[in-house]
Amino acid sequence: MTDHHTGGAGLAPEDLAGFTLGAVVVLVWLGLAVLYLLAVRAAALRGRSAWPVRRSVSWFAGVGLGLVAVGPLARAAGGSLSAHMAVHLVLGMLVPLLLVLGAPATLFLRAVPGAIGRRYSRVMGAAPVRVVAHPVTAALLATGPMALLYWDGTALGLLHHPVSGPLLHVHFVASGALFAYAVVGVDPNRHRAAVGLRATVIVATIAVHGVVAKHLYAVAGQGLPADTEQAAQLMYYGGDAVHALLLVVFCAQVYREGGRRLRHSGPPGTAAALPGPVV
Repeated sequence: MTDHHTGGAGLAPEDLAGFTLGAVVVLVWLGLAVLYLLAVRAAALRGRSAWPVRRSVSWFAGVGLGLVAVGPLARAAGGSLSAHMAVHLVLGMLVPLLLVLGAPATLFLRAVPGAIGRRYSRVMGAAPVRVVAHPVTAALLATGPMALLYWDGTALGLLHHPVSGPLLHVHFVASGALFAYAVVGVDPNRHRAAVGLRATVIVATIAVHGVVAKHLYAVAGQGLPADTEQAAQLMYYGGDAVHALLLVVFCAQVYREGGRRLRHSGPPGTAAALPGPVV
């Protein structure tokens, strides 16, 4: 006879909900890949110039890593804080950066009629969207919950809950993508913050990430999982590696923008002596 407290397959209600939510997340990742391909095709049919291969590679690398993180890595994270920390680094930092560098909004604008593109631009220019996409707001959304989650280990149970775990993964990706868009986004942004402010926010988030990792290392052994020290080290050094990549992208963008200003503002006859565009 089937237990009334379990589903027909012998799963507890919360486990069934977690399984369903996990399946939805996987379908969303696959959907992102399909939609991107359809958008590339639609842009080509509209006669747009060829879509840069590097943008597609970045997007599909992000989607692929996202699938790995919610699949094998997520299953390993059930019994290992270090594995979960790897999920955090991949979903919260690396995947969002790769997705943002895929320039999905630019591709969308190429693929849709002009009227839809204008409506999209009006929505993105609205005050609430501008506030949420501001570097300071985006940084708070990305680092605040992360700090609360990892600070002293009291909230670590949320990481392995069948429902809150997948929801946290969604938060990691969404907040990470919002932050990456705010500081190094390549899609159109008429209200992009000044270089100095974006640089300050990046440095501040690096500091917050490092402080949280060091504190987690300091409280390891106080009733936390046995691999807490290893997880804290992974958070610290792995975070530095992704932050270094973020800084490389940021500096390349600043260099490229500076070169464009020099070419446009230099005296007549000097443009040919200046370096060409940075790819």
